[in-house]
Amino acid sequence: MSYLDRNMAISAIKKMKNFHESLMTVHDLHGIDFFADLGRRNILMSRPQETFFCEAIKTKFPQTVSDGRTGQPDIVIPSIGRELECKITTKRKGGSWSFQADYATLEKKGSCDFLYVCCDEKFENFGVFFFDNLTVEDFKPPAPGSR
Repeated sequence: MSYLDRNMAISAIKKMKNFHESLMTVHDLHGIDFFADLGRRNILMSRPQETFFCEAIKTKFPQTVSDGRTGQPDIVIPSIGRELECKITTKRKGGSWSFQADYATLEKKGSCDFLYVCCDEKFENFGVFFFDNLTVEDFKPPAPGSR
């Protein structure tokens, strides 16, 4: 049984889209091009992703929490002993997608579930990918000096 289903993902994405619209409005108000740096935009959308997916999972598992602090799991579901790492990504200029993980943390934990939200530049189209129990063997080793 998966703790995340399609309807939960749709609910979370709708809330993320609303939040994204709010950020666009604030940026426009101050004359800042919100789409000039999609990496920064995705950073701003990271915490809302964790929050809104946590809310969706809570409908099935009420004890679910999302702490948000650095070094803490993105989402914890204590009743089933699971942690979920959340990542948001946009296609790179070369056309590839980045499915990254904190290698050192994953190595320490042994395995973790991952939720990748892939979005287009305008935040209108999405792909949601859930991976169960990924390990460091599922990723390329990090480049020297990186995590």
